[in-house]
Amino acid sequence: IALIVGWLVWNYYMQSPWTRDGKVRAELVNITPQVSGRIVALSVADNQFVKKGTPLFTLDDTPWHIARLAAQAELTRAQVALEKARHEAARRHNLPASLISGEDMDSANISVKTAQAGVDAAQASLDNAQWQITQTRVTAPEDGWITNLSTRVGDYASAGKPVFALVESQSFYVVGYFEE
Repeated sequence: IALIVGWLVWNYYMQSPWTRDGKVRAELVNITPQVSGRIVALSVADNQFVKKGTPLFTLDDTPWHIARLAAQAELTRAQVALEKARHEAARRHNLPASLISGEDMDSANISVKTAQAGVDAAQASLDNAQWQITQTRVTAPEDGWITNLSTRVGDYASAGKPVFALVESQSFYVVGYFEE
């Protein structure tokens, strides 16, 4: 009987390992804005569970709206300059070859290409300003719990610097250190 009890204890020990040296871990996601600005709305509290896409905080978008207006004005100016360059090039193309030099024709064609590049650059600036406006509303990238929240409305959030963290709900795992 002692042999059977000994075998059962040894079998239980070998089949059911345990340790006192283990840790529960989880992945943290730093919540970082893409643009800088003053926080005007904070929609979460510390240790609150949030779903992916939940609004976390909102930055003041006034500077980005001003940038968009400036970019729209620049795009309009560039489009007018392109239209003027095209009109002048078309007039020169309609002139007889004896009245206009090849250099003047090349200059008119280059002016059109330069004006087109100005339109493209202005459109890129407008697209960037519109994208920046969308980045003033920060949402949860994953399901999880808000942690390390010491931010308040009125604080300044800098682009690329974490404001607080989110503990991913699907990232928990246990690390155990077993003796052999």
